[in-house]
Order: sequence, then C-alpha cells, then structure tokens
Amino acid sequence: MSFELIPPRHDADTALLDNLIAGLAEYNPDYVSVTSSRRSDWLEGTAALIKRIAETTDLKPIAHLACTAGTRDELTEWIRTLIDAGVRGFLALRGDLPDGETQLPDGYLPHATDLLNLIQEVQDEQAFRLAAGKLALSVACYPSGHAESKNADMDLDVLLAKQRLGADFAITQLFFEAQDYLDFVERSRLAGVRIPLIPGIMPMTSLRRVERMGVLSGITVPQRVTDRLSEASTPDEEYEIGMAMSAELTREILDAGTGGLHIYTHNNLAVTRDLLSRINL
Repeated sequence: MSFELIPPRHDADTALLDNLIAGLAEYNPDYVSVTSSRRSDWLEGTAALIKRIAETTDLKPIAHLACTAGTRDELTEWIRTLIDAGVRGFLALRGDLPDGETQLPDGYLPHATDLLNLIQEVQDEQAFRLAAGKLALSVACYPSGHAESKNADMDLDVLLAKQRLGADFAITQLFFEAQDYLDFVERSRLAGVRIPLIPGIMPMTSLRRVERMGVLSGITVPQRVTDRLSEASTPDEEYEIGMAMSAELTREILDAGTGGLHIYTHNNLAVTRDLLSRINL
C-alpha cells in the first residue's frame, strides 16, 4: 500500500496538511510518493513536504524526479537536496515536454533511463549516508500505452530497459479498466519483466475529474465510464457512481492476485478513506 501526495501551495493551511499526513500514516503505508508541481515551485515544494513528512512521521518518502526539472548538473544538486530532506527513493520520469517541443533543451537528460543512471551515480557518492544501502528506484509504466509510443512493444522495450538499469519497481499511470492492467502485467511477464508492477488507482469522483486526468495522461476515457458518470443528475449521485466504479476496479485487481496498490490521493483524505473502506482496507 502506498499513496501519492502533492506539495501544497505556499499559502496552504499547515493544519490541514498535517491532518492529511497523519490520516494516511494510520494505514501504515509502505511508502508515500511526493510529486512536484508549478504551484509549489516544483522541487522546492517537493523537498519541503518531504522534510515535513520526515520530521513528523515515520513514513518513508520517495520523490518524483523528472528530466524536465533541469540540466544534468541541476538534477544532481536536486538529488542531493532531496536526500538531505529525507528521501530514500525516487520515481524517475522523463516528464512532459514543453508545448510544441519534440525534445528537451541541450544539457537536459533526454530519457528516464538516463535519469536512473544519474541517481545511481549520486547514490554511490552518498553511500556512507545510506548505511551502505541503496535508494529505491521506481519508474512509470503504462497499461493503456504511452502517448508517444508507436505500439505496445515499444512500451515493453522501454520498461525492460528501465529494469536492466536498476529499477526496483514500476507504478502504473492512469487506467480505467482492470483488464487493461491485468493484460499489461501478463504481456510484461512474458517479455521478461520481473519487477513489481504496482497499479496506480485514481478515485473517480466526477466526470470532469476523469476527463481532465484522461487528457493529462494522454489516454481516452472508455465510453462505459463516461456513460455511467453521465447518468448522474446531482453531484452527490455522480460521486457515488464514480466511487462505486473505483471500488469495483480495485477489487477486481486485488481478486486477481495483485499484491499491492498505489492510491493517487489528490490530497483528499476523505475520498481516500472512502475508497479504502469500500474495499474493506
């Protein structure tokens, strides 16, 4: 069990933030991942939230780190800064390219695989601080396909390359159908992927949220999901339909023998608790 947290804006209520962190800690998650976002000054906000988590709980934080966050030298300093803040693992991402661009600027690492190599270089440098251990290295994977991939085989080739470069596990990006995830796992295993492929679950609280996340993820929302959410006549009914579908999706995955979940909380403790209670966790 793990959760994703988003660094808040600088004017966020610290009491609400502490309540969120404490509420998630009650579930004894194996780790929490902390994203980066423009509204919290990117990795500055990530480091600040991780530092607060480390100071107030025993939670194990991992940090999202994207190639788009800076040049190779800048990323090297950020990795050191995040380790200082309490990070003992990273989710290595390429990140979204700037609008209209087909590649990152000169001096930037072009792929998540390059970022994995850089993290391990800094890990070796910092080995004395890690008790001769290692940082957890996680990556993204795409049950519904990456928007820039030519085909499903290309997605598998990239995932295999990440595994060869030391990735310990992968967290799926958004998907809406349990069978999409289960088929992806089966294809990955047949191709030689052996690391855990942890399903990332986004509670579907509204049609607007679902459609926005579909656009951001570059995938099409299934017509079945759109039709069911469109049946609602009130926001409360829309929420109930969406959460029922979210619980159904999650139960189907767990019933198939999947060994873990990663919940995209959107910093909403009540919704996260609601989903977990619906699946008796």
